[in-house]
Amino acid sequence: MKVDVLIIGAGGGAYPAAFRLAGSGKTVLMADPKGVLGGNCLYLGCIPSKTVRELIEINERSGRLLGSKNHADFRLIQQHKDDVQQMRFDQHNREMSEFQSLKFMKGKVSFTGKNSAKVSTESEMIDVEFDYAIIATGTVVSRISFPGSDFCITSDDIFSFGSEIREIPKKMVIVGGGYIALEVADMFHALGTEVHLFVRTETVLRNVDRDLVNIAYPLITPYRVHMNTIIRDITGQRGNLKVNYTENRDDLNMEADEVLLAVGRKGVVPEGLDLTGVKYSSRGIIEVNDTLQTNVSHIYATGDITGRTPYFHAAVRESLVAANNILGDTTDRMDFLNVPVSIFTYPPISYIGILRDEARKRGMDIVETSYAMSGDSRAQMYEEQDGEIRLFFERKTGRIVGGWVVGLDAPQLINEIGTAVFNSLTASDMSKFPDQHPTTNEGISKAARAWKGPT
Repeated sequence: MKVDVLIIGAGGGAYPAAFRLAGSGKTVLMADPKGVLGGNCLYLGCIPSKTVRELIEINERSGRLLGSKNHADFRLIQQHKDDVQQMRFDQHNREMSEFQSLKFMKGKVSFTGKNSAKVSTESEMIDVEFDYAIIATGTVVSRISFPGSDFCITSDDIFSFGSEIREIPKKMVIVGGGYIALEVADMFHALGTEVHLFVRTETVLRNVDRDLVNIAYPLITPYRVHMNTIIRDITGQRGNLKVNYTENRDDLNMEADEVLLAVGRKGVVPEGLDLTGVKYSSRGIIEVNDTLQTNVSHIYATGDITGRTPYFHAAVRESLVAANNILGDTTDRMDFLNVPVSIFTYPPISYIGILRDEARKRGMDIVETSYAMSGDSRAQMYEEQDGEIRLFFERKTGRIVGGWVVGLDAPQLINEIGTAVFNSLTASDMSKFPDQHPTTNEGISKAARAWKGPT
């Protein structure tokens, strides 16, 4: 088979590029071992985890505000999650059927040369020649090994399509200090699980601005956090585990129903990649430039495997940048800095652009303005008044360079802030927009109006 473009993977870094290329007349072969579009995000990541989160939040709010909190039936929550996933699988299939020059296969791709590969399906082996390739194979969970580590589960086990986990554990140990660990910890705490978070170091969210973490940390950790803690071994069986661990040099133990590992992810490197000459790290990360081009000019990499911005929305943008460059638009470049990030804890944390730590590194002279959620009408309605909106402006020009939100609606608010950053708006520009009342968006224009001009 000869195609213009071979795309390996079917997630956010893959199918938007496939649709763009096929819609422009290119012949495209896209292959993925899962056999469905959506990648990790839809199969076991963003969509299922946030579906579960939203249902838990509805249950928590109804109890807190209306006194009608019921015991959450995790089987129903998981079934709804599966239904949403299936709905989106079907939706993507309908979208794909509109492109006649796009062929999708359920199969594993291996490179056999710089311009050749083979696809192994359930029934046959297909040789493929291509002019361009896009590698969008994503990442898989990393696991740490210790005696009894086979008893541990990961977020994949909870959120994957058709997950067998349908009961709420009474007590749960979560290992890790990143966003997945914190999100899962908050979810199960809200379901009534006794949660213990084991963090190997002295901090969580180590790649996030320290001042932002210091503001958010006491709000998002209503459970016990064990810093400087590692597991020595686990005995027993799931549902009745004994966890032996060391915390600050003290050897301790506790019982738990489940132990979940959330200690990072590593890239999925296609077999035979060495035959192409594409360079990648020991963690399976492929280095790319801002057109998503690897060191081999006709091969691109997008999404999590680049190690740059491991989020679905970033992967979508990256896939379109790669596609546009293949189509000849070499002016389209990826802005890796200005990608909105949200951590879906309770309350959520969102940020974009240049914050305090990055400004210090760059020697930038910035001015901050803020808006406290305690004075927000919508936050008062929900009795969720913790947190703030904070904006960062270049002192000389008044141009917004970044922002963060901790609190109600943060993931939605950061999109408006991000649009301002992306378009280099000034505080004056932002202050003139009449955000709707009563919404938390009002806080953005109010924070912008607090700008007093260069000083």
